Amino acid sequence: MGDGSSPGQGKDPKAVWCTVRPVAFASAAIPSRLLAPALVAASLLAFLLAGRADGAERAWSTYLGPEGACTSAGDANAPVASQVRAVACLVNWARRQENMKSLSRRSALSAAAARKGLKVASCGDFSHTPCGSSVTSGVDASGYRFALFGENLFAGAWGKATPRDVVSAWLQSPPHRANIMSGLFRHVGLAPVRANGLMGQPDAVVWTATFASPRS
Repeated sequence: MGDGSSPGQGKDPKAVWCTVRPVAFASAAIPSRLLAPALVAASLLAFLLAGRADGAERAWSTYLGPEGACTSAGDANAPVASQVRAVACLVNWARRQENMKSLSRRSALSAAAARKGLKVASCGDFSHTPCGSSVTSGVDASGYRFALFGENLFAGAWGKATPRDVVSAWLQSPPHRANIMSGLFRHVGLAPVRANGLMGQPDAVVWTATFASPRS
């Protein structure tokens, strides 16, 4: 996960730029070359996004944990491990708003997330297929035998984006929110990786969230 230092070490906690990118529901039974583009996740919203009994759609902000809900969520200077726990906490806080089960962290999926971030960083390609790699290359290499897979990416300024900034950005995007709120996923892995020069930024960070459910 990067060079081991904190994504927020010695930096202004206010994020000045960020961008996000999702991919949803790669099935173990479907070759990656046949996977639809990431944004088709929007077509899955009818059953993936949390819904209310009265049919009303909740604002994304109702899923974002308030300040203090998760330790280190607003601390850009926290150690990497603390920030990873904060992102996981915020993801599960969002799910609890719809009485959904929490996602359990799995080390294999965290390793998959780190591999994807490192590939993005080394290729300088903010994509789910950096340098032409398979969208599932990270999770395939991790040894986690998945039935369903999804992935969220976030890129921002190293040392300026807090865990709450990361999850806030994902929740504001319907396809990213769909991955977070999907009842089909059981496990998650998270990793930030330093990516200097990415998207023209001299000091950047890539966060990867790898969502999955295992084969039965």
